[in-house]
Amino acid sequence: MPVAHPSYKKFQAKYGLIPASDLTDKHIIASRMLQGLYRGEKVDNAYCNMIDPMLHDPFLNFMRNRQLALDAVNELNEIKGRNRLSDEDRLLLNLLSSQPLAFNLFLPLKWDNYETATQIFKNLFPDLQIASVTKIKLEYVPGDEYPEKRKKIDNSCFDVYLEYINVNREKGGVGFEVKYTESFSKTDFNKLEDTAPSKVRYKHAIKEYGSQFFEQFEQEYLGPRYNQLFRNQLLTHVSQHNDSDLKSCIQMVLHSANDTKCISAVKGFDQLLHRGSDFRAMTIEDLVSAVLLTTKNEAIKEVYLQIHDRYCNYSLVDEYLNE
Repeated sequence: MPVAHPSYKKFQAKYGLIPASDLTDKHIIASRMLQGLYRGEKVDNAYCNMIDPMLHDPFLNFMRNRQLALDAVNELNEIKGRNRLSDEDRLLLNLLSSQPLAFNLFLPLKWDNYETATQIFKNLFPDLQIASVTKIKLEYVPGDEYPEKRKKIDNSCFDVYLEYINVNREKGGVGFEVKYTESFSKTDFNKLEDTAPSKVRYKHAIKEYGSQFFEQFEQEYLGPRYNQLFRNQLLTHVSQHNDSDLKSCIQMVLHSANDTKCISAVKGFDQLLHRGSDFRAMTIEDLVSAVLLTTKNEAIKEVYLQIHDRYCNYSLVDEYLNE
């Protein structure tokens, strides 16, 4: 039986339960409330961000948009074909999860042959000298199509991978780590035996990619605060090994502007890298705003207006937070 939060009774009576485990984390509580507002109808004895699997609406987690839902099904089948999907229920039934957020943010950017994606990333990151975006794939790392040939550090992949051609006709990549309310991995690889294969690989990689990492920060890289960001940073190098035509690849953390825990971890990890390393961050709000200001495609604009209210417009829940 779900355990309800002792506060926010007005909201919970109308939209569904908030977990008591959210305690006083206003970012998670407000984000969960936004999902309850988006879901609309209350489901008895269920948290406000969950879709009842018995009444599963295949359009609901994908913005109630038919084209987006169809694209999501196709993308999901491709991900399954590469053995990359870790939790299908979380994708389809959890409104708060960052996985459907990634689908919602990036799949519509394919609808106009990447015209909007090209313009917004040219504007946001002029130093990348993007001429055209050519590919967007979810749960992916370059080389996935040829698993027998790819270099592996572990079985990690990017939440979203965006590929582009720059003004010099060179191929570049951006690997996104998408966060909304979830914490980073809590695994502490320092606790493994020194002979554990994963620990051996990571320690070797820190030395191999010395242009990015400092050996004196090995414990920090392998610890629970930074290991997920560290492993993604390794993927930027592995990607270039797996695709010899890929001249550069960066990690981009995409996070909520209100997620102070994620922001703190990102800033801390950045301090553990060599200056000029291929590591960046941007907010979901900035991406959504950039699309709305840039796109000339009415279908993309319409779905992004809905995305803004569902994921960014916290003013919609002020009355319930302040009850």
